[in-house]
Amino acid sequence: MMENMKINQLPSKTWNWLKMNETAVSGISVSGAHEGNLEIPERITKTVCPAGLPDRFKDVAGGMGSDMDMLVKESSAGAVLLSADSDVSGEPARIRFAYGAFEHSLNTFGILAKEGSNMTVIMDMAAERSVDPERTGSPSPVGENPAAVSQSEHTGLSAVQTKLILEKDAKVTLVQIIRNKNAKTVLNDIGAKVADGAKLSVIHLFLGGDRVYNGCKAELIGKKSNFTADIAYTVADDCVLDMNYVALHEGKKSVSEIRTDGVLHENARKLFRGTIDFKKGAAGAVGNEKEDVLLLDDDVVNQTIPLILCAEEDVEGNHGATIGKLDEDLVFYLESRGMALAEIYKMMAKARIDAVLRFVPDEKTKADVASYLESEGSNGCK
Repeated sequence: MMENMKINQLPSKTWNWLKMNETAVSGISVSGAHEGNLEIPERITKTVCPAGLPDRFKDVAGGMGSDMDMLVKESSAGAVLLSADSDVSGEPARIRFAYGAFEHSLNTFGILAKEGSNMTVIMDMAAERSVDPERTGSPSPVGENPAAVSQSEHTGLSAVQTKLILEKDAKVTLVQIIRNKNAKTVLNDIGAKVADGAKLSVIHLFLGGDRVYNGCKAELIGKKSNFTADIAYTVADDCVLDMNYVALHEGKKSVSEIRTDGVLHENARKLFRGTIDFKKGAAGAVGNEKEDVLLLDDDVVNQTIPLILCAEEDVEGNHGATIGKLDEDLVFYLESRGMALAEIYKMMAKARIDAVLRFVPDEKTKADVASYLESEGSNGCK
């Protein structure tokens, strides 16, 4: 089993001294798949694949890169394939994980949206329920810190790889909520191929985890294929969030939109890579990428590298990043109205998450995340 990985590599390297070209992760080991709770509607077909995903998924590249594929192969943990051949978007598939503090697991999923189909898949990667002695043995809500084990003692690793194939005119909405405060390391990898007229929407909410690494790559191979990614994060407490998003345009008139909004405070470190890659032949393609970051403390580390690669003349690409701090007059006003500084920070973080949460096409999930944010989720990763 491989212990060292290089992940989230930029498609085109920049200066090495910036330390943004790739990320090295060590101490990687997995012992099998996590037994999550899967709620799959009848009209979505679930297939367990002990030997891994079918061959047609092998050339679907993930955003983390080949080392993640190798980890999946060596783990022999099998896979679960979800497929739809009609519009089942009103009945989302829900996959919920509840990870332990010392668990090392890897799960692989395939999503096949057949021609003209429409489906929604929601993955919630949370911490397991724990026993709180102050509640005389009653379980704590999912996502709360275990009472018996401090965050510094956690050694857990949770890894999930999801590969998608969208056939002609298919639509998939993939929602992933990462709030696993039990894990020392979180690996989340997505790879997709999007055919003619198909549309992939990815919604990411990063709310917890000590070291969170995320890769997402969409290959827009079809004419008028479409990819959108809406990302929100709050990172604090010396935690790390490392992201790599790639929109690869091959199809004519393909469209991509990557939108990121987040908050950093309390020694947090965040690295965002956003690449729009126009290949030869992608005439009429349009790609946009934008990140908005709010820095709540002076001791945070924020790294952003928007990248546009172009091998086709007839395309339109735009990228940008806005980095700012809280207005001092606003802070003074809110404090004068009786709000503590910690409350102001929490309110600002929650507002960023709420702006993306509204895109989630499921009221049950919205309510659950909103409740989590009210309790502790916007305070950071621990």
